[in-house]
Amino acid sequence: MSVLAHFIYAPGGGGAEAMLRALVRAMAGGGWQTHVIVMDGAPWPAEMQALRETGAHVHDLACSSFLRVRTLRLLMRLLREIRPCVMQTWMHHADLIGGVCARLAGVSRVVWGIHCREIHAAPGESAAKLRVFRWLLRLCSHLVPKRIVSCSAAAVEDHARLLGYPQEKMSWVPNGINTARFVPDPDARAAVREELRVPLSAPLVGFLGRFHEMKDLTTWLRAAAILQSRRPEVHFWLCGGCELDLQDSARAALSLMHQRGQVHFSDFRPDPWRVYPALDLFSLSSRTEACPMSLMEAMSCGVPCAATDVGDCARLLEGVGRVVPAHEPEALAAAWMALLDAPRTSEEIRRVAVERFDIQAAARSYQRVYEEVLGS
Repeated sequence: MSVLAHFIYAPGGGGAEAMLRALVRAMAGGGWQTHVIVMDGAPWPAEMQALRETGAHVHDLACSSFLRVRTLRLLMRLLREIRPCVMQTWMHHADLIGGVCARLAGVSRVVWGIHCREIHAAPGESAAKLRVFRWLLRLCSHLVPKRIVSCSAAAVEDHARLLGYPQEKMSWVPNGINTARFVPDPDARAAVREELRVPLSAPLVGFLGRFHEMKDLTTWLRAAAILQSRRPEVHFWLCGGCELDLQDSARAALSLMHQRGQVHFSDFRPDPWRVYPALDLFSLSSRTEACPMSLMEAMSCGVPCAATDVGDCARLLEGVGRVVPAHEPEALAAAWMALLDAPRTSEEIRRVAVERFDIQAAARSYQRVYEEVLGS
């Protein structure tokens, strides 16, 4: 049995992490002995347990920084013990550190994973350090990985054209989700709305994800203020943080809401399949995206979606949702109103999601990449 190791900072908190968990689950029993190595799993006990329940061997380095000597030693020691045939890394920082450590530990078959169109600074990272990081990624992309997998067609183009990644190594493998888990659920809708104190009859527009600047929640909240002025019965839910986590511009936009009590915040939940059914509309307002899994998950739950026309969003929503230009709250509010007034049926939206986004198709594509790398 071939040994496959995944390396990622954390098992939860975003789309790439959700994709990892779904992929490990989908590949269980498929002829691979799977190991998942995380930098810091303590804040994510439910996600760590979910990975273990797939039969994967889960390792927590319990480290907070990629560039600590202890981190590098622990990772290389573990890789020498596991001796994976293929090492898959997830996102830019794990690509560079995990890939280099794998090669130093004698693991030659490394696959990088791109899950964002841009290279973002880690918390506290200076502009100078980011420039060095980008230079190292460009250099190592030619030397370290055998293949580079991107969840986004737009990100493939960006990394080759703007960042200097080798196009011949890159493959586009769209994300996938467990469509059997993300389903319309009237019971979850009623229970979650009761938690939020939102009436069942009230329209509810939602966002689920990190409160990161690239999500441009300022535009989202400005659109919410516009919609509330026209449809005062609408409630809004941002799941993934609290008001204090918002940028100053987003808090300023929130202050424009006349009925502040109809804007709800909650921390990121480990059960997103219960979040989406509570919504009448899911929306992203991002200034940049790759291939957002949240759109797939919401659609699989039969929820209408609107998003800004960035990354692969238009491709995902083709025929069943709406896309608008980034940074235009008026356009976003108009899209919300149109979908609330005349949504596609839940059955139609879910059918499209199952046809396009089921995890099994993505898992087969990843396995082909691994088998090709193993054969090489």
